[in-house]
Amino acid sequence: MKNFYYFILIALLISVEANAQDIKKTLGKAFTSQDSSDYYFKIAKKSIKNTEDEAQYYFCKNARCTDYNQLDSAIVYGQRAIKLLQNGGDVSSLLTVYNNLSKVYRKQGQYDKAIDYSLQGIRVAEKEKKENWIAFFNAMLSLTYHDFESYPKGVFYGKKALKYWVNQKEKSPEMISNALNAIAINFDDWNKPDSALHYHKKVFKYYKGKDTLYIGETYNNIGNTLLKQKKFKEAKKWISLALKINDKNFEVNNGVKDNNYYYERATNYTNLATIAYELDDFNEAEMLFEKAYWYAKKSDNAEKLRDFYYHRAQFNKKRNNLSKAVQDQESYIKIRDSVFDVERAQTFSELEAKYQNEKKEKQLLKSKADIREREIEIENKNTQFLILGLISLALLCIIYLVYRQQKMKIKQQEQEFELKSAIAKIETQNKLQEQRLTISRDLHDNIGSQLTFIISSVDNIKYAFDIQNAKLDDKLSGISDFAKSTIIELRDTIWAMNKSQITFEDLQTRIHNFVDKAKEVKGEIQFNFTVGPELKDLQFSSIEGMNIYRTIQEALNNSIKYAEAKNIGILVEKKADKIQIIIKDDGKGFDLANTEKGNGLINMQKRIEEIKGKFTIQSSESGTNVTISL
Repeated sequence: MKNFYYFILIALLISVEANAQDIKKTLGKAFTSQDSSDYYFKIAKKSIKNTEDEAQYYFCKNARCTDYNQLDSAIVYGQRAIKLLQNGGDVSSLLTVYNNLSKVYRKQGQYDKAIDYSLQGIRVAEKEKKENWIAFFNAMLSLTYHDFESYPKGVFYGKKALKYWVNQKEKSPEMISNALNAIAINFDDWNKPDSALHYHKKVFKYYKGKDTLYIGETYNNIGNTLLKQKKFKEAKKWISLALKINDKNFEVNNGVKDNNYYYERATNYTNLATIAYELDDFNEAEMLFEKAYWYAKKSDNAEKLRDFYYHRAQFNKKRNNLSKAVQDQESYIKIRDSVFDVERAQTFSELEAKYQNEKKEKQLLKSKADIREREIEIENKNTQFLILGLISLALLCIIYLVYRQQKMKIKQQEQEFELKSAIAKIETQNKLQEQRLTISRDLHDNIGSQLTFIISSVDNIKYAFDIQNAKLDDKLSGISDFAKSTIIELRDTIWAMNKSQITFEDLQTRIHNFVDKAKEVKGEIQFNFTVGPELKDLQFSSIEGMNIYRTIQEALNNSIKYAEAKNIGILVEKKADKIQIIIKDDGKGFDLANTEKGNGLINMQKRIEEIKGKFTIQSSESGTNVTISL
């Protein structure tokens, strides 16, 4: 990226008057100088003669501060540069500043502002027909939506950028790899590792041999995906290679510690520390976490700090350092809540809607202009016919035009009415969603933190006092376990409240999380969850989805706790005009006729009947089948 800025600066030196050439040469030195940047900027400031000079001065200051992670200064200089450049003809500099501000706000975790500047950049690029810049901003939107954990949108914009760059005659490996990595990291955190690895490894098609020194990021990302698949040793090889590549590039760049220097190492050391504690090497993990923290703080990047606190909280939890685990968890939640709030998510939707509406308005204006041109042609022809005496034909044309105009007016009124109805519906849905999110946030902040305090307090009592009374010790453990299970139930409820629609794919992910926790106790159980491909995207309301999830969860719980099953399967398929969910195990079963139904079975049946479904259960010595028909 630094070479890209320098290219723009050099281009600015051509075909300008002598004084302008001098100031731009000085700015070029200020931008590229390692030690004398401030000196050259002072000289350049004294040489400012006009608005164009002033615009280029703030443009260069913005670029320099962006590269060297001086984020607040980059914002100030960038905003001044935009005001001056918007009225000039230097479109490339204007687009570069929009990109820099989008990048800076993304680092700070202010994703709404990052998206706003990317969309502003796209508007200018579309107006000026700068297709390369349009693709570039789409790639930036992909990365921003990734950091905001909106992965489907991240994949969408990444693929838009990739489509443009792949179709160019002279392909740019750097631009293609940027788009591929953006798509891949979205798939990775979307829990789609196969797709993530597919796009990451495509990068090697464009970089081979010594050129792989330019793609340390790809090595790290592949390692990160393998880490999530618990392939720790293989992941460590890839991430260690990424760190070596970054160190090599540091030497090649003459030891310049720019923004990328700190960002890349924060990523590498956080991943290596995670691998170390997963392999139970706690001393190594602690040392690596110290390095990761230093680089994450220097990067001044909200995403990096958020990831660091999350993984170190897991590490402290694993080594039973609960007080530090709680501290790190609170730091993680604080950063996450500052970034992922309801108003910001709403702003994203409004920004995109505004951008799309502007595009539609431009298309509509163009259509009206085209229609008007055709109408003028018709009128001219009619005039010629009138001259020739074809009065009757002219009258027919006028009648036709009046009829057509009236028809268009009626159609336009119908469209306006439909639009108003749709807007009213959306506003109602948004208010309901805001109420849901407010309630879920209150549950999380109040009840969740109180339960966490109870767990911490009980565990501290157990560790602080040598409790000889086994019954008291068991009672305290029971309280702690009950509070932990209540937190899990609370998170499930918050998850359902935060989603207006729930799909089978959402349920599948949630059930897998539940089963993974169960396997920690009974690792010998084999589990399989199959959803018919035509049903994966089928949507339920949050109440319906939660009832289905709780019923499946209760059935699994019974199989794990009481059935002594070795295999448990869930099959979701379409039967005629119904959806059938079967939970089947090969456990010891029970006698339905001679067994009194407990709260669990009664609640399962009530939940399904509440959503107008049918619940049946069959059990024998060879296992138990629970069937839900919707």
